[in-house]
Amino acid sequence: MNIIKIKTDIMLHIEKNILFYLLLIFVFITGVAAGGFTINYMDLEQQGYLAEYLYEHSYLLKNQANIDKALIFLNSVFRNVQTAFFIWLFGLHYAGIPFMLITVGIRGFLLGFTVAFFIDYYGFNGFLFVIGCILPQCFVYVPCIVIMGIISLQSGIQNFRNRRLYTGKRIRFQRITGYTVKFLFIIIAFLLAGLFETFIVPFIFKALFANFFLNKGIIHLILNRSSVL
Repeated sequence: MNIIKIKTDIMLHIEKNILFYLLLIFVFITGVAAGGFTINYMDLEQQGYLAEYLYEHSYLLKNQANIDKALIFLNSVFRNVQTAFFIWLFGLHYAGIPFMLITVGIRGFLLGFTVAFFIDYYGFNGFLFVIGCILPQCFVYVPCIVIMGIISLQSGIQNFRNRRLYTGKRIRFQRITGYTVKFLFIIIAFLLAGLFETFIVPFIFKALFANFFLNKGIIHLILNRSSVL
């Protein structure tokens, strides 16, 4: 019965906020598309710099006996909590709504750019890398970002509607507290996805993709030095 109620509540929530969902999804997809198109305007030298960085990263993962998983986890948490913080912050006032949308769009841009670079530069192996090491955690990150955007948008619109009404400090505190608690629950999902990114992704990368990235990086370095000479 509880599962049925939860499903019903979710469907009612989506139906009630369908325009918000469409707006946030559109903004995110627009960011992804912009990131994907950006790769077409990068010259070979710029792509080479990224390839060299990936070569160094691959070398460390391949040859380092003990990977600092705590550092990987903290980097993942910091990146996603930073996004959550800005979306939360911009939802505190209706004037922040455009900046919240920009924040969501930037996350889409970064995802689109990353996926496009790997596929464009590394071909089929890059596609497999995206499937195995990037998309799995995105199935958590992307819905969380969209849901946070909706919560932020709802808060901003509510503040706009109530801008002429006087509310005491206690009521404002209760609203901000409830608003913040919703974000904290979503951050927990970020943490769980961060564990996958910390413990599973490096293992997949080291087992399946490290040698390919190393070989590709060596070829790039040879060609780069040859062109300089």
